[in-house]
This record gives sequence, C-alpha cells and structure tokens, in this order.
Amino acid sequence: MTRSHVERLGEFREILVATRREGVRNVHHTRDAMRASGFQIGDSDGSSYGAQLKALQEEIEAVDRAIEDEKRLALTIESATQSRRPTKPRIVKRT
Repeated sequence: MTRSHVERLGEFREILVATRREGVRNVHHTRDAMRASGFQIGDSDGSSYGAQLKALQEEIEAVDRAIEDEKRLALTIESATQSRRPTKPRIVKRT
C-alpha cells in the first residue's frame, strides 16, 4: 500500500520535532557540562540556538499547515468523486 501525502508529511514532522528536541537537549547538556567543569558561562546560555530553534519551529508549523491542506484536498476529491457516481434507480413495487 502506498503512503498518503498526509502520512509522509506526518513522518517528516516527526523528524523535525526529533531534531528540535535533540538540539534543546544538546544545549542543556553542553551548558551543564561547562558548569560542572567550572567554566564561567556568562552570556553563553544556549540562546545562540534560538535562531535554529525558530527556523525549525517555522518548518514544523509549515508542515502542520500542509497536513491540513492535504486533508482538505482529500475531502474535496472524495466529495467530487461521490457526486459523480451514478445513482441506481430506485425500484418501487406496485401492489
């Protein structure tokens, strides 16, 4: 069975979310390791990751919109297909 556009977009979204989570995890890990080693962190609090985080979040939101669009398109196609199906004549028995 072939995967639908919605399924593929959902899988792509999962990749982006995993990437976002990994980035945040790395920021915290690096900061905690530096503190444990006695480094003065100062302004290096991980905020430099913010631009990457923002870009990832915008991509995730774009994928969310694409998923909704694909669902809407699928409903439109399904509705058009159903309206083109010939209806069977109704047989009425006379008594």
